[in-house]
Amino acid sequence: MDCDEALIEIESYLDGELGQDFRQEVESHLAGCSHCFERGEFRKRLREIVRRKCTAVGELPPAVADRIRAAIIPGP
Repeated sequence: MDCDEALIEIESYLDGELGQDFRQEVESHLAGCSHCFERGEFRKRLREIVRRKCTAVGELPPAVADRIRAAIIPGP
């Protein structure tokens, strides 16, 4: 697996949507590639921050939370 493939699949990997074999390929690549590992860690931290801010009562204006949810949660 090369960097382009790993970065294309990073979101699916973080969502736990990859099959075991493909997940292991991504993990193997991340273990050996500091650039992709750092990108994956950044995406993971960003998701955690957004998740916390979107669920914290009173910390984020509702309109902003709705816009973030619309951007990160695929529609029908």
